[in-house]
Amino acid sequence: MSLSLRCPVCHTPLGTLEPKNGGGAFCPAGHRFDRARQGYLNLLLSNKMNSKKPGDDKQMVQARTRFLDSGHYAPVSSALTRTVKKLVSDADRPVILDAGCGEGYYTDEIHKALPNAIMGGVDISKPAIIQCCRRNREIHWLVASVNDLPVTGNQVDVIVSVFSRCDWQEFSRVLKPSGHVVVVALGEKHLLALREVIYESVRPYPVDKIINNLPDGFLNTENQDIVSNMRLGSSSQILDLLAMTPHYWHVKSAQKVRLSQLSSLVCDIDMRCYVIKYSPNTKC
Repeated sequence: MSLSLRCPVCHTPLGTLEPKNGGGAFCPAGHRFDRARQGYLNLLLSNKMNSKKPGDDKQMVQARTRFLDSGHYAPVSSALTRTVKKLVSDADRPVILDAGCGEGYYTDEIHKALPNAIMGGVDISKPAIIQCCRRNREIHWLVASVNDLPVTGNQVDVIVSVFSRCDWQEFSRVLKPSGHVVVVALGEKHLLALREVIYESVRPYPVDKIINNLPDGFLNTENQDIVSNMRLGSSSQILDLLAMTPHYWHVKSAQKVRLSQLSSLVCDIDMRCYVIKYSPNTKC
């Protein structure tokens, strides 16, 4: 059993070829998609791209991989994995989709804990998905948009969304009734020490935006704060952390130099994990 895909062009189901025949995908209307040698399918249409190379570039993916593989966000991964395991404890082969999976760190950690799960990871960045394939070839890796998920409806038990955009209309389409969305979002003090170095004034991040605007059919049932700290022991780790955040695009050259001169930095981890149940007939 594998993840059931749909054609991004006409939205009919996609069949897949055997690996010996290239492992690509095709639909009844004749649309075909080759499988890359790394193992992923590119199902992102050009008219869905906001640039020629959307999403994280190769350098950002490399920085994120180095940082996450160092274990600094292990408390986040552990909390997320425990939450997902609890939600699918009664399912023999749960279907789990990481919508906005990045370079696959969290997806891979969940799969290690749930090896019988049917796992899919979707991201708009091709370099990120290539890195995903290096992590784990047993997961279905797809270059695609969270706003147009290339999977058929009513099949997913849990959608995971870590620092990614939530498209609730798409989520309602692909989730099973009584499925769940697990969202990890920023807490007020996340990376406060880093932000204090690069900005003159720092405001707390707004929290709970994700649950204050839930559409009908989605109900927040559980929240968990993930609070810890991490010690970055070199300027290279500090710059890797910067490169994997949106702050990278706003920081000035002088502030990057200032960060590069730091030999260590103790930084807050402050996140919140939201469990959101999908109940199609429920009004908020």
